[in-house]
Amino acid sequence: MAEGEEQFDEYNGYTIRVLAVPEYSPHPPNIPFGYTGYIARPMADVRYGSSQRVSFVHPVADLLTAEAAEQAGFAEGKSIIDGTHPEGINTNGL
Repeated sequence: MAEGEEQFDEYNGYTIRVLAVPEYSPHPPNIPFGYTGYIARPMADVRYGSSQRVSFVHPVADLLTAEAAEQAGFAEGKSIIDGTHPEGINTNGL
């Protein structure tokens, strides 16, 4: 997974998109990461408004690598799709 590039995964009829975000940018090695992401149907037009996507974010840079942040983001996205997210975020209405 290339740092600074949005990553995509298909899961149960949805697309999960995750971007690892470093604590500082530009950044030296060993800077922790957070992530931002969203879930949408594969052909949804997500450019205008949020009615066709569910956004989520982990703004605390406490993950040691971009890959760890991406993996955590995909895990959170899957929990939203599965309806098991601890904050009750879900894909109802997408």
